[in-house]
Amino acid sequence: MRRINAVGYYGWDNFGDELFRIAVQRNRELIWGEGARVRSFVTPVRTLHQNLGVLGRVTRLVETLIGAVWADTVALCGGSVLEDVRGTQRLRGLILRRRTIEGLGVSLGPWESEAPRERVQAYLKRMERVVVRDQASSDRLGGSVPVGGDLAALYPMPRFSTGERKHLTICVSKDSRSTVDELVALLSALLRGIDLPVKLLALNVRRSHGDVEFSHEIRERLLPHHSDVEVVKFESIDQSIGIIAKSKAVWSQRLHGLIVAYLCDVPILALSHHQKISDFAAHIRLPTRFLRTDLTFDDEVRSAAAETLLANPKWEVTPQQYKDATIEAMRAS
Repeated sequence: MRRINAVGYYGWDNFGDELFRIAVQRNRELIWGEGARVRSFVTPVRTLHQNLGVLGRVTRLVETLIGAVWADTVALCGGSVLEDVRGTQRLRGLILRRRTIEGLGVSLGPWESEAPRERVQAYLKRMERVVVRDQASSDRLGGSVPVGGDLAALYPMPRFSTGERKHLTICVSKDSRSTVDELVALLSALLRGIDLPVKLLALNVRRSHGDVEFSHEIRERLLPHHSDVEVVKFESIDQSIGIIAKSKAVWSQRLHGLIVAYLCDVPILALSHHQKISDFAAHIRLPTRFLRTDLTFDDEVRSAAAETLLANPKWEVTPQQYKDATIEAMRAS
């Protein structure tokens, strides 16, 4: 019976990462075989785990050590973008202690030079199993790494009829370094003439660096332009998925606002501030007009935003194809 310690950016009140944790728990036998046990050693006391000082560092080290003692396999599950090997010292140390290490649903690169690429490649060769979540990640290593999809695809997603979709969801990201002025200028222009309730869904609710206060600032600035704007924060996986699934469209700077909308067959406008968003869009072959890498308002983005509200999703890879490919790539051999 295998014992797997699922590790990642867990415990930081971020929707995408918590979705990974639940998805691998629900699919543990698919991924690791019959009887597999999966745990994630994150203290439920968030103030300890998220502490940025010595107390937090000690807490996170203890979590890692407890997991290493209990598990025979340590799996880096979802989300990590391996642009170098910084931050992987603990995992590399576990390899030396004869623990099996896996990387599932991760992103690779891009790299600033050949040196970090070679370090990541050497690190991956010491892993028992690696599955990346998009074709671009594999291509950066010559297509040698198996491609699946994002671990979110392993979670059951609801589908609602067009008549049940009654609002527009927008996910902004404090991590994007976009200013409130930039986002308000774009969103107020895009919302002109749209008569729909708007939900600003804060998917990262971490006390520091989270999206909640950022979303409230944007709401206050949008109200003179659009009277029905509500801030909703991530409280549970199913609550947030439900908000996304009942949307006419999702415009998002957050990757998992986009991925979950796609899996629920909801049209998307990707406001990309990170390569992983562009890589996802390329992987599902989203037409380029629905991918914006800056916040400039022009006729193309106005037209694309309006098109998302027509209940006719535009991508070449269907959500079912994406899900099937993810399941097949993650399946225990």
